[in-house]
Amino acid sequence: MKAFLVQASSQWQESIAPLRKRWLQLDAREQMVVLALAILLAIIFLVFAVWMPSHKGAEKARAEYESNRQTLLWIQANADQVRSSSAESGGSVLGDVNSSAGSNGLVLSRVEPEGDATVRVWIEQADFNKVAAWLSQLKSQGVSIGEAQIEKKETGGVSGRFTLSR
Repeated sequence: MKAFLVQASSQWQESIAPLRKRWLQLDAREQMVVLALAILLAIIFLVFAVWMPSHKGAEKARAEYESNRQTLLWIQANADQVRSSSAESGGSVLGDVNSSAGSNGLVLSRVEPEGDATVRVWIEQADFNKVAAWLSQLKSQGVSIGEAQIEKKETGGVSGRFTLSR
């Protein structure tokens, strides 16, 4: 390891020798200008390569947090209404889910029936208001939401996975 360090140090000194020679040939005033320019370039590098990306990342994380917080507040505000629904529509869960999705302008990307009374549904890139109206309509038909995972997409819509049952 010591030999490696000695070799690396030697190579480093050889590679900067021409720069060091050039530095020593400069007047004191020119050395000050070059030194000031090097400091300025280092500051610019730190701002654009370190600070700005981390600042933008923090702002993006704050915005995503606020969006998720708003979604949580909406879900909490409407959870009692969804849970308290006990109305029966008489039809199958799968039929009610499909017909209400179509009437609300939603396209179900994937549907998995789990027995007679439960269905798993996936929605991609949908308008949040349409999803909320769809869930409200299902509630009025006696369909309850067992699980709901909704996430906001960068394109402006939402995607979600729901477990619906009667």
